[in-house]
Amino acid sequence: MPFEPYTTRPRQSLVKKLTRLNQFVLSGAMVLSFLLIASVLWLMARERQAAAAELAGIQLANNIGAMLVFNDVAAAEHEINLLTSQRDMSQLVVWNQQGEEFVRARHMPNAAAHTAKDVYQPTTTLQRSYDLLQIQLYIPVVVHDKFEGVIFYQERLQQLLGWFLQGLAVLSVVMSAVFLLASRLLIRIQKHALHPLVELADVAEQVALQRDYGLRAKLYADDEIGRLTLRFNELLKRTQIWQSELNDKLSQEQQHGEALKELAQRDSLTGLANRHYFEQLIQQMVQHSVQTNSLSALVFIDLDNFKFVNDNFGHDAGDAVLIEIARRIRGVIRSNDSLCRLGGDEFALLVPELNKVADVTLLCQRILQESQKPLLVQGHVMPVGLSIGIACCPTDASNAALLLQYADSAMYQAKRAGKNDFKFYSNA
Repeated sequence: MPFEPYTTRPRQSLVKKLTRLNQFVLSGAMVLSFLLIASVLWLMARERQAAAAELAGIQLANNIGAMLVFNDVAAAEHEINLLTSQRDMSQLVVWNQQGEEFVRARHMPNAAAHTAKDVYQPTTTLQRSYDLLQIQLYIPVVVHDKFEGVIFYQERLQQLLGWFLQGLAVLSVVMSAVFLLASRLLIRIQKHALHPLVELADVAEQVALQRDYGLRAKLYADDEIGRLTLRFNELLKRTQIWQSELNDKLSQEQQHGEALKELAQRDSLTGLANRHYFEQLIQQMVQHSVQTNSLSALVFIDLDNFKFVNDNFGHDAGDAVLIEIARRIRGVIRSNDSLCRLGGDEFALLVPELNKVADVTLLCQRILQESQKPLLVQGHVMPVGLSIGIACCPTDASNAALLLQYADSAMYQAKRAGKNDFKFYSNA
């Protein structure tokens, strides 16, 4: 189904990315082709000029052979001057069979001076070499199968290079035009070919933002993208059904959410906050106390003789003792105090926003008075008491872990002092 893009924010286009990549590959291929074509054309053109130079040099060797035999220097000069006026030469030297210079071209219209040092080589075969933009030939002069001398022939390639560069300029213009035409055609083809995929991506992004699984992508053709579109639409349909079922279940379970949260934070035996919830509460209390510079206290409570109760009266009796102790402590604390069961026979009482330390003393005295009242379980008086340790924030500690450590240490001081008592933390 047709739709407008859900956003106008800039984003990378797949078509543009692929076009840039293809243009890079295409330009690289065309540059490489241009260099290869230029290299081949230059070698072919140089080869043709070298072949023409060899032909001219062989013709000169045939014409000058008799002049070497009869030592006719004047006729030889006339012959080489005729050749230098026809070709772009930089040097021409003729040696006799003894290696002595016979004649040299001294006035060449196309070269001010020779550019390479000639060296006599008594060769019986034609030799060709290249010195940058020059062709060098050593051509033997043979008369009636007898070696009479050697011609050193050097021809320039500047004129050939000029023609070659002009041809390359025309070729580069043609290839640039072909590249631009191919790029435009490539963009049009890619836009047409990738349009279904781009639209599919837009639908997916719209679904991700709006969480509307009722959207569907349009099917254009039965190809790979078409099959991907079908599977995507099927996934959306299944997700829509799953979301509907999930919403029903969430609606049914929403009423149980608070109860589950309460269970996760409460001790199942006493109904007090458990250790996990205690760690959150003490962090909140300490943070508030430090930020507002208000006095708060952690009261650490441990039952005395609880192991004796479990060993002699059973765990059911022990559970009953814990429940009753928790009830008695809750009966004497303030509404904003938090009593927690840390585990076993250990309790923690968080007392925030105190006016003075003496308030904690009065509170602990009331707790001990309640705990000292007879506690009957199964017709027996339970011989339990409480050892209490107190640490204050921020006077004793300004972080939760240290505060708990100090309160625990004070509780052990109370036990060592004879149990059924409370002690404030002291580092003395």
